Amino acid sequence: MQRKGLVLAGAFSLLLFSGCSQGSGGVGLLDEPATADQTLPADLYGGDVEPDSARWVAKHEGISYFLAKPAEPGLAHGVCLVAMEAESIACGGPSSNATQLVSLDTAGTEARVVRDGTDTTELTDEGWTQIHENLLVR
Repeated sequence: MQRKGLVLAGAFSLLLFSGCSQGSGGVGLLDEPATADQTLPADLYGGDVEPDSARWVAKHEGISYFLAKPAEPGLAHGVCLVAMEAESIACGGPSSNATQLVSLDTAGTEARVVRDGTDTTELTDEGWTQIHENLLVR
């Protein structure tokens, strides 16, 4: 009986840790291999984001949005949002708030990054427009 308890405790721990250790703050796109059309130009934001981690997600009202992994060790498992033409970036560490991993206000537009699979109904009811699975703007 004691052995079953250890097995169950081990299985529970595995589920707990695998759920909390989503590699890139709950944004699976950042764990996928980059393609040539998804990458951020290397000379932009080099010190703020991990090299080669940026992925293009959408273009909205003339601004190209990228998601990337933060270079700052204290923000491990966080996410950065880059608005390329607006020359703006915002990074955030791990968050338990699925509906706002990081936000960025630029050029009269507010952008918000959400986790994969987040129900954004409440946000869209508040006037947000979902332009990618992980990105909403208003």
